[in-house]
Amino acid sequence: MDAGIALVLAAVVTGAFSLLTVAIQRFKAENRKDHDVVMGMLKMVYKKQGNVEYKIDKVSDQLSDHVKNHPK
Repeated sequence: MDAGIALVLAAVVTGAFSLLTVAIQRFKAENRKDHDVVMGMLKMVYKKQGNVEYKIDKVSDQLSDHVKNHPK
């Protein structure tokens, strides 16, 4: 094989792997951002879950009091 062709072939292979590396890094950064968004939403849902449980208990107590006040 001619030295010039080998040099060009080596440059093409190096360039292809460089582009592949850039693409992987870009997807990796995007994936990290997506994970951060999802974690923020999960934290918000977790905080709201406690409020919902409190409200359910409160409504349950009110319903129990209401049922006790009904004439039999």
